[in-house]
Amino acid sequence: MGRKHRKGQRVALPPAARDAVPPVSRAVASRVLDVPAQVLEALAQSGPLEGVPDLRGTRLVIGGLVAFFALMAAGLVAAVMLEEDWSNARGNEAILLLLGLLLFGALGGGIWYLLRQFPRVGEGMLRIDANGMCWGDPASPQAVHWREVCRARAGFHDVKTEFVSSEAIVKRLVFQQVARGGEPREIRLPLALTVDTGRVLRFRNRAVLLRALLLHLATQPKPRLRFDAEVFIDAGIDPQTWAPMPAPRRWMWLSSLAGLLPVLAVIVLWPMGEHIGWMVATSVLALVAGAVAMGWFMRQRYPGLQGVFEFETAAGAAS
Repeated sequence: MGRKHRKGQRVALPPAARDAVPPVSRAVASRVLDVPAQVLEALAQSGPLEGVPDLRGTRLVIGGLVAFFALMAAGLVAAVMLEEDWSNARGNEAILLLLGLLLFGALGGGIWYLLRQFPRVGEGMLRIDANGMCWGDPASPQAVHWREVCRARAGFHDVKTEFVSSEAIVKRLVFQQVARGGEPREIRLPLALTVDTGRVLRFRNRAVLLRALLLHLATQPKPRLRFDAEVFIDAGIDPQTWAPMPAPRRWMWLSSLAGLLPVLAVIVLWPMGEHIGWMVATSVLALVAGAVAMGWFMRQRYPGLQGVFEFETAAGAAS
């Protein structure tokens, strides 16, 4: 069977890419979907796509943050000047002065950083074409060719979304790249498709860019990639027709917020005087219960958006 499988594989892979292909796992079966020919034709006819930065929105957000930090600083100054009773500060003047200096330094540093970003608004790019994608700083952009994208060595998904709160409060699209003669590395691209929100808050044509990116990932790399179904929920795209589909994403956010209600109820209604450890344990249990309820709701409402997807194209279709 192994020899027949290798003979049926017609696409020659570089050695590093062959090493990156994991053994076939029978634990999770993928649903193989056909990409409509008209979708591929429209993608080919659109040509290279360039991100269009939202300059006005970026400037408004930066200006609003500068005004917010300045208002906080002014409020602290006013609070200090209008304070009448300094009884709590007696004996702690040095500590209060140090904390005040640190706070004003942080506010001043934030304002200085934001003001420096104003001249650089719009200095972010994203370009997608039939060969690959480049993004980031125009002076030194990152790039990936579709032929370099490969399967993950571990796990059941080659294209997935992850939420990493330590980096940013956004979800990231994750897939694997094999550079020439190098080891596979993960590419983590924010679903907003902007790397530096201080320069580009968002791209006006973000939906078109994200759809083109997923289409190329679904049709260009060989062997074909395995997509986590949640990718299409987060992207707001129907994996069967590749048409916009925002409803599942909205329901997922609403169900996530609803899943936090038990935790909020525990915190608000917890009896005074009870041990804080029990409150933490109960909050964790309520959070787990809310997550399970959210997963059950999404499975019941959208049973077709579960599992793993792979895509194939008709012979001779444009890609």
